[in-house]
Amino acid sequence: MTDNTDDTTLTERTAWEPKTPKEEREALDKAPLATLRAQPANAQVAAFVSGLAQRYRRPNSAKGKSYARDKTLMKHVTAVAAFVADLLAAIESDRSEGWLRCSLRKSDYTNQRVTWRMFDAVRQAFAEAGLVEHKPGYPPSYQFDNPGPMVGKLTRYRATSLLLAACEAHGVTPANVRQCFQFDEVMPSELVQLTSPSHKTPNTEKVQQLRAQVAEFNSFLAKHTLTHPQVKVKHLGWVRKFHQANDLQTYRWDKGGRLYSYPQNAECYQRLGEDTRLGMRIDGESVVEIDISSSYLTIFYAWCDQKLDTDPDAYAGILGPTELDRQVAKFWINASFGNGSLLTRWAKFTKGFRERLAKKGFPPDAFDTKAYPMSRIKERALQRHPLLGRWGGEIRGRVRGWADLMFVESEVIIATMQELMAKGVPSMPVHDSLIVQASKEALAVDTLSRQFETHTGAVPKLDVSRSGF
Repeated sequence: MTDNTDDTTLTERTAWEPKTPKEEREALDKAPLATLRAQPANAQVAAFVSGLAQRYRRPNSAKGKSYARDKTLMKHVTAVAAFVADLLAAIESDRSEGWLRCSLRKSDYTNQRVTWRMFDAVRQAFAEAGLVEHKPGYPPSYQFDNPGPMVGKLTRYRATSLLLAACEAHGVTPANVRQCFQFDEVMPSELVQLTSPSHKTPNTEKVQQLRAQVAEFNSFLAKHTLTHPQVKVKHLGWVRKFHQANDLQTYRWDKGGRLYSYPQNAECYQRLGEDTRLGMRIDGESVVEIDISSSYLTIFYAWCDQKLDTDPDAYAGILGPTELDRQVAKFWINASFGNGSLLTRWAKFTKGFRERLAKKGFPPDAFDTKAYPMSRIKERALQRHPLLGRWGGEIRGRVRGWADLMFVESEVIIATMQELMAKGVPSMPVHDSLIVQASKEALAVDTLSRQFETHTGAVPKLDVSRSGF
């Protein structure tokens, strides 16, 4: 389900755009889609949800009174449990500031555990009670004489402090939501998706080929087991996501293209830290992770018909001798690629960088923007990599962006996976790296290196991380 399927009225558009500030729209765009398939995992949570459902009964649209017929109460409880679980999981994912996407199309609830009538009742009851806040959606408009948007948005909901307090009082929090509720995870029906902006995927010959490719990967890996001795890890399959499809008639399917593992929650292997991922087992065998060092920078140099010097490291020594200096330089370069032009201010990037440092074990106060002014970072980075001055301008006849870099990288990874699959070797991508069984390390390294050179003309530097046990 994509964001162009909502059936709310165009008059609601002003509640979202253009009045919603850009920084708020970013969080809304990252909102996960409600599945409404979770149920209480124990009697204590079931009792809490039942009490919540009885307190906030179904509204009676005809008379404005509570709907009290007991024969549908259990269905209402089921809907309340599923909605609360999805709202808390949206907070736990820490990607959308707690916002959750919800379709308001009745047809999207056909043959689902929670019917449209029940979900509609719960969302209304919760909104009226102040348990949720929402951002109305709007449908797309394709009429020449209609001023509505070309791309629609699904309505967003977010739990308020009132609902969070009620949950916490019964021991239910975003942090333990997956212990309190059992989530029935399912794969999306569409394996090839368009985001940024979102569109319904057309059923063209090219798309059919892409779908078949992803389906083959999913079918092949389903024959193998993925386990971890210490943490819960899940992988149902991959979805390939493309971006920047502003005109579907001329879109060439060459923007983005990474494979994303589902379910996209805390148990997704791609969201685990590297040290944790290295503890995984494929068919009971330990794994290694092969990373394309300085992937975007190497591709960028190749576009400019030059070779990147990665000896000893493309980021080391730019700002200083410490690992923090290296991390700052690396972040600035890669964030500049993502920004479309060289960064000049920390502004919105500070929080994300600090979170990245925390995952690498740096203390909370390790980084201070005053110690790393952007002007100095830019000056030093351009001294080391003068070619970066071309970023944001024409390269090989056209302006290239982050989605072009990502596509080349994704094609390298996917071609490597295909070659390994043909030899019976399972592999699992983490964007610019590939996880394989330890016994297949040499084969995977050789294959990935050859495929990178085939697609870019450059020989990559590959780093291999191995488990400590």
